[in-house]
Amino acid sequence: MRKLTMVSIAAMLVVALATAGTAGAADSADQGQGKPAVASQSKAPAGSQDKSQSQPPAEPSAPSEQAGSPSPTAQASVAAQAQGDAEAKVDAHKTLERIKERGAKVSSTTRAKAESKMEAVVTKTNENAAVNGSAAIATRLAAEFGMTADQLNAERDAHGCSWGDLMIAHSLDANTSTDVTAAQLVQLHKEGTGWGQIAAGLGLKLGHVVSAVQAEGRVAAGLAKPDGKVAAIGSDGTRAGVGAAASAAVPAGGASATAQTGVGVGVKIKP
Repeated sequence: MRKLTMVSIAAMLVVALATAGTAGAADSADQGQGKPAVASQSKAPAGSQDKSQSQPPAEPSAPSEQAGSPSPTAQASVAAQAQGDAEAKVDAHKTLERIKERGAKVSSTTRAKAESKMEAVVTKTNENAAVNGSAAIATRLAAEFGMTADQLNAERDAHGCSWGDLMIAHSLDANTSTDVTAAQLVQLHKEGTGWGQIAAGLGLKLGHVVSAVQAEGRVAAGLAKPDGKVAAIGSDGTRAGVGAAASAAVPAGGASATAQTGVGVGVKIKP
């Protein structure tokens, strides 16, 4: 009986030990696989989140601060320049309109006669350029008007005018104190205003204008040597003394006119 009891107790011990070993092995296996024995759900401490998520997004730079954007000073300068250009165009338009109106008051017959003679010079000058080429004419007229041949060629190409018309425009421009340019006179003529009306509108005597244009035509043709003095043109009273035994000066920045009786009278073009 005692032997049987001892055997039963031994068996129970074996079973208990086996059970304990199985549980221990299972725990070891779980720990070997990286599994915690007790699951924990720890939270990150407050304030440890990514700062980039807690901070507000940076505001975009103002346009003036962005790369390549003009500064307020530069923008103001551009605006002022644009306004100045616009005002200059308006003033030039008003001046040209006054020239047209004043020229129209001169007798149409007188204007027509002067224009016919000037157009004859224009035709001869253009024919000469067609036969002998533009290089020689450009060189002669450039020396007469105080320019280079390249400058005169560029001006002619830019305005799309003939050599004869460009020659007249510079001749008139050199003899007037009116605030206009040869380019503006060329444009006015291209718009349909005759050279006689333009010259009269500038306050120039048409008889003198014809003589001056004919003289410059001889320079263009090589029949007279350029001397840097555009043939002088008398005024209708606005600039009394030009073309007579007196002298008159155009304001600085333009041509200075010194006219005397005799040969070699002309308007000296300032460099």
